[in-house]
Amino acid sequence: MSQLDSLDATERERWGVLVADAWGLMAAGAEAPGLRAMLAASAELGDGDIAVPYTPRTWSPQGAAAAASALIHAWDFDDTHDTAVVHTAAIAVPAALAAAQRRNASGRSFADGIVVGVQALSRLGGLVGPRAGVIRTAGLGAPAAAAAAAATWGLDRAGIENAMSLAVGVSLAPGSRQAVVDSSLAKRVQPGLAVQAGLYAAALALNGVEGPRGWLTGDHGLLPGADVTVADVLDGPFAGAELAIKPYPACRYGHAAIAAAEQLYRAHGAQTDDKLVVRLPEGASYAMVARPYADRGEPIIDAQFSVPWQVASIWTSGRYDVATLAGPDVVDPVIASAARAVEVRQDLPASTVMSGATVELHRAGVVHVAESPMPGGPEAPLDRSAVDAKIRSCLTVAGLDPDAESRRIWELVDGVADLSPADLRRTLTEFAPARQTVA
Repeated sequence: MSQLDSLDATERERWGVLVADAWGLMAAGAEAPGLRAMLAASAELGDGDIAVPYTPRTWSPQGAAAAASALIHAWDFDDTHDTAVVHTAAIAVPAALAAAQRRNASGRSFADGIVVGVQALSRLGGLVGPRAGVIRTAGLGAPAAAAAAAATWGLDRAGIENAMSLAVGVSLAPGSRQAVVDSSLAKRVQPGLAVQAGLYAAALALNGVEGPRGWLTGDHGLLPGADVTVADVLDGPFAGAELAIKPYPACRYGHAAIAAAEQLYRAHGAQTDDKLVVRLPEGASYAMVARPYADRGEPIIDAQFSVPWQVASIWTSGRYDVATLAGPDVVDPVIASAARAVEVRQDLPASTVMSGATVELHRAGVVHVAESPMPGGPEAPLDRSAVDAKIRSCLTVAGLDPDAESRRIWELVDGVADLSPADLRRTLTEFAPARQTVA
């Protein structure tokens, strides 16, 4: 039985929602700041015949992996596993996309690779937990991408594990979080770098190269001395059913505060002398988004990792969405000024996973309070219609017909398992502007 066929109806639906969401994000990705330069850099990795949706050329496998991952992660709008704290589509989808076309795999094999990649990254992220300086998507993306590519190529369990073991040498680098500290667009490319390494590791495994047996629990493995096996990483309920599809293009740690601020805005509107107080959990993870808004580097990263800016955006414009960031001025000076009136206090119980937030509106001696759990999580997931609305917003930013293009995306998701290798390649090629094939 294929990996996709092993999912129950609910898991299969969540898999489809994840892939459709990734497709919409790829469409909008090229409009994000810095992404055109990143695509140009990906083209320097060589020519080839791998199609990446919504790009006007074909790529080498390594270039396709980098390009697709950057497009998915471009707006920081991609899925999150709220406990493992990883973005799975930016790893699993590019790895399976490049692997499937490199060796002419079927649509079902492509789907299987995504299932395995999502599972591997989610479970590894949860098992490893927070590490100083590590963004877990980047730090564990290589073995997860290796698993995705190996599964797409039809390797058995031993082959998938071997591919993962070969990718451990580029895992858990402690400097990935510096990109957030410095508001650098380097955060956009970190998952793609991991996917490239994972593809090579899977190719090594395919050709009989063996990795270290203690890659998982050995003295220098990912989990030294832990009482776990590869079955704890690859088996069990599908982790994709536990994912949050992001409702806002921002660091996930700020989502509950954004949702609470929206509640207050809808109930009370905005006035000039309003003071807003946001209460977040204690801890280093939340400290990233709790800092006062400042120009630290790239404006879009400054905004997406600033709860004061996001709350101020709602208070000044009534919205915070991808269109907010896609305007001519990523950081509207009016919003930046209003962010100074937003105070963040990290005085809720400490949490290393995604938790709720409280926002207070102080107006004329009266305090109005709104509380929100993390929106879009597995307890209250965005359904297909809500995800479709998100996809349509991305397609609008990309200048595409949202009705026709969203329909094509869902048709792909619902029918991918029946596509032959030739049909998969043709379908992927059709998700593009006028394509310039590079020999």
